Amino acid sequence: LTWARANHYPVAAVQSFEGDTFDDLQFFKTVLKDRRIVQLGESGHGVAEFNHAKVRLIKFLHQQMGFDVIAFESGLYECYNANQTPSLSAVTMMRNCIFGVWHTNEVLPLFEYIKSTQSTSRPLTLAGFDTQISTRSGVAFRPMFFAEVVRAIDPGRATQVAARDEEFINGIYSSGAFGAYAVANEARHTEFYGGLELFFQEHREMLAQAFPGSDFPRIAERAAWSMLRFLEQLRAGTRPVTDPAESGGGIRDFGMANNLSFLANDLYPGRKIMTWAHNFHIRHDNAATTSVQPTMGQWVRERFRNELYTIGLYMDRGTGAQNNRTVYP
Repeated sequence: LTWARANHYPVAAVQSFEGDTFDDLQFFKTVLKDRRIVQLGESGHGVAEFNHAKVRLIKFLHQQMGFDVIAFESGLYECYNANQTPSLSAVTMMRNCIFGVWHTNEVLPLFEYIKSTQSTSRPLTLAGFDTQISTRSGVAFRPMFFAEVVRAIDPGRATQVAARDEEFINGIYSSGAFGAYAVANEARHTEFYGGLELFFQEHREMLAQAFPGSDFPRIAERAAWSMLRFLEQLRAGTRPVTDPAESGGGIRDFGMANNLSFLANDLYPGRKIMTWAHNFHIRHDNAATTSVQPTMGQWVRERFRNELYTIGLYMDRGTGAQNNRTVYP
């Protein structure tokens, strides 16, 4: 407590974004100087104050420090597609991209802000880095997206690809047990997504010519790769493992680190990126804690250390909500 009192910057409890000049956040211009990736954490997903504070930080970093990509702990394809569909309302954009734990009144202003920037010279780009599916409404567009990319090379295969991806999505959501469904259908879905990823890899040059100036081929390849990791994660969750890195959580976090690297190095090279995730995922050395499991932050730190700054948000007292919205003290 003594150390904190001597080494802190007070942040205002701003209740309205209207006319906000961010006077209390100016110290970040020194703290974040020369950093290209800022991770924004939270010790619980269901905390209104965290959401409010993060939205305010994002607006500050976008308006005054040149950060122009916000990447969520949510599906890579879902968030990309939501960003690519300007006709969506802010509410629908939110619901088609991020996990339901963030479908809140405090997060909605972020999507309203994203919408307000889309027609400007510096739009705030929405992205996702999770290997998991985050929303059914958002992933529902993926079968036709895969088919569109495949059709440029092999029209006969496109219909089959759409049907198989739709089968997997429906199976996941109708089974009520993601892991059990993945194990029961592991071989054929792994074969499908593995073959799809290989197809995109083998035809990169042709796809680049078929979609000039478009990210569709790279997103399609990465989305197929993510489903392979998702299947691995679900399979691992149904059996005991001795190596924490091979647990379902370990597989997911390694996949998220790779997807974030893809965003930073391939899709948005040179651009300044903010990430939104749980403290657990962005922690630099979670393997040294009691949970033992290596998490995304470990690999992100190793790959981007000189460009990285990580901010954790922690609760003091009050109430929060579990992922199912049950309130706890």
